Amino acid sequence: MGRERSKLLGAARGKFGYLLLALIAFLVTAPVIAEGRVWKLVLAGFGGGLLIAGLYAARPEKRSLIVGLMLASAEFALGRMADIHGSRWLIFAQALLWLLAMAYIAFEILEKVLGSVEVTLETLQAAFCVYLLLGLIWAFGYALLLIAAPASFQAQHGPPVVWSDASSRRLGFLRLVIFSYSTLTGTGYGDIAPAGAFAEMAACLEAMMAQVYLAVVIARLVGIQAGPPPPARPGANLDEPGLERDRSK
Repeated sequence: MGRERSKLLGAARGKFGYLLLALIAFLVTAPVIAEGRVWKLVLAGFGGGLLIAGLYAARPEKRSLIVGLMLASAEFALGRMADIHGSRWLIFAQALLWLLAMAYIAFEILEKVLGSVEVTLETLQAAFCVYLLLGLIWAFGYALLLIAAPASFQAQHGPPVVWSDASSRRLGFLRLVIFSYSTLTGTGYGDIAPAGAFAEMAACLEAMMAQVYLAVVIARLVGIQAGPPPPARPGANLDEPGLERDRSK
């Protein structure tokens, strides 16, 4: 019983475990649409923590922590300026920053997953992190599309997004997050629907990417697990995780 509990606790450890916790915390707090200053700071803190954890998981170096802090500070400043001025282009810049950061993190982690020589807990953590990151990447992409072309999505219930209003803006982004993950998982659940050609094509591309990702990653992990164990190299640490061992090549 104690060994099983330690395995469960181990799923929340390591650079990918911390990123997984940051992603889950960010998604769980996304429905908290509040006007209070305290909640804004809490949500901004989760967002900053996600950027830092993601960059550190992609490249576990001290420089990644510094860059993560800089990006988190820039994102926080853009968000506060957008709340004050209500400028659509400030919101566009904030969403673009998130999109580029999440895409870079997902690409770096995916390389580690596909380049792993054995399936470990760290490999599974990394694969799940990339899947969750894909949903966020497309959500921010939809946000950029909606800011540039407000008629790209149509809400089935409730008023359209008013970008100058912070509460309406956060509710609109929450709808995009739900739409993105429902498209990614094929559930079809959501309160908005694509209304323009670009939005419809983007949703189709996300659905296809999800299927390709699951097929490729699962096939890769099953192939590694079913194949013969990798030969031990002279001087190699047998207790070293697969991802770290592969990176030392």
